[in-house]
Amino acid sequence: MDKLLKLAEKMIRSIEERRISFWVLLSSFASLIIIRVLVENMAAGENSHKGVLTFYEFFDSFAIAYLLSLWIIHKMLAVDFRRAANILILGYSVIIIPPIVDYIMSHGKGFLSFYTFDGFAGLVKRFFTFFGDRPDIGITYGVRAEILIAVILILIYSYLKSKNILKSILTSLSVYLVLFLLGTFPSWITIAVEGISKGFLRITGIDAVQMFFSPFSLFSREINSVNDALITRVNMIYILLLTAILLLAFWKYQKIKLYSFLRNIRAPQISFHLGLLSIGLGAGILLSETTVSINFFNVLGFLVLSEAVIFSWLASVVVNDIFDKKVDTIANPNRPFIKKDFSLLEYKSLGIILFALSIYLSFLINPKISFFLIAYQAIAWAYSAWPFRLKRFAFVSTFISALALILIFFSGYILASPSQNLFGLPASIIIFLIFAYTFSIPLKDFKDIEGDKADGVYTVPVVFGEYWGKIIVSSGIFISFLASILVFNEFRLFWWALILGGISFWLVNKMKKNPAESKINYRNIFWWILGTISIYGLILIKIIFS
Repeated sequence: MDKLLKLAEKMIRSIEERRISFWVLLSSFASLIIIRVLVENMAAGENSHKGVLTFYEFFDSFAIAYLLSLWIIHKMLAVDFRRAANILILGYSVIIIPPIVDYIMSHGKGFLSFYTFDGFAGLVKRFFTFFGDRPDIGITYGVRAEILIAVILILIYSYLKSKNILKSILTSLSVYLVLFLLGTFPSWITIAVEGISKGFLRITGIDAVQMFFSPFSLFSREINSVNDALITRVNMIYILLLTAILLLAFWKYQKIKLYSFLRNIRAPQISFHLGLLSIGLGAGILLSETTVSINFFNVLGFLVLSEAVIFSWLASVVVNDIFDKKVDTIANPNRPFIKKDFSLLEYKSLGIILFALSIYLSFLINPKISFFLIAYQAIAWAYSAWPFRLKRFAFVSTFISALALILIFFSGYILASPSQNLFGLPASIIIFLIFAYTFSIPLKDFKDIEGDKADGVYTVPVVFGEYWGKIIVSSGIFISFLASILVFNEFRLFWWALILGGISFWLVNKMKKNPAESKINYRNIFWWILGTISIYGLILIKIIFS
């Protein structure tokens, strides 16, 4: 027996010590998910899952289970994250088991495998009875076998690492709790959401089934398949939960990198992007004369899409920082890439991950929006990267940026448009927005004048100088305010456009390079202008709907 234990420990140690990169680990994880989806479709018979949403279902839930199990092993057994990650990814091979077991137990017909639905008391009972009765539906024979094998493997691994029976039992029970919560996830969400009005202890399994299985409209997108409805609803929550887990993990274990990157996200631009998304959504509702209900899942959908837009912007920031190294060394020395808080490989990997996440998240909400974000990233690449590097040319650079921004507006618009396209959106609004963005975007270039000159980037303030650069930009903003009167055919806006446009003109010309000289300076001017635009936007909404 001792020889067997020593052999097992030696095998585990060899797996733990192997140097596996993040990309290899991620590829292995994704490969297991793809194999599971393939086997699921081949073995599930008439209950076969179909479509790309099945990948979301498995990837997101297993990713949450993986990360939480990783943390449990690290905390309970004091095992290094890298070592635990190697062991877990190998152990994740058990996810192939459920469809095979179900195929055998059902004599080739397959079982309907998804979640277990119940009220609070029923869920507590199911926890202590290993998911309770009816293994032919929900948490099926195969899923139970998968969970049982996983818990036993964790128990064995825990004992080999700690030689402590109590700690091993607690570790395996903690992992079982995570898997149980995921296997009953929709029920807990129903209790939390519907319980507020109906009473937490009065929620039943039927309530959970109705909440998650019923066909619904995600803004203007109709989801009629009950399976697609379940997967879409659950995965919107999974995505937000995964984001919270990852942010918490980086805050706990990679504070320096997290804080350094967060200081570089350009909060005004993020606010502007989310504002554009919201304005596009509002325009879609107004122009298509449709109604969008403000319910739990539409709110979740908007949050997920907002996250996708933020990730898309951050991916473009990474690309810009990499190619702007010479500029930032002079003008922005505190940026993370310049401070070497990230290596070039780490920063490139971060950019790729952010871009992939923006597409992954937006595709779940509306596949058409994911194509807009791909186009957004293509424009951002042409703007920053060689051989194009279009940011070198005054007005060309801002026009290109305006095209990228209009795609965010389009994303919001088709979110609400019943036809899921841009028909009904007047060309005058598109032209107006492109003009306004083209002349307002150069605001960000004043703080980078020295760096842009050194790198041969000919922005408006570099070409025309600070004085005339301010005149050109402020005039463009002022004209945009006045032009909005004609675009919206609303002459009650005249005095508001004149006053707020005039204030914006004054703010731009008042700004100084040194923050000590003026509260209005090159680094915060965007917030000031965003304030006048926001006030004008609220007045516009009030007038239109009055």
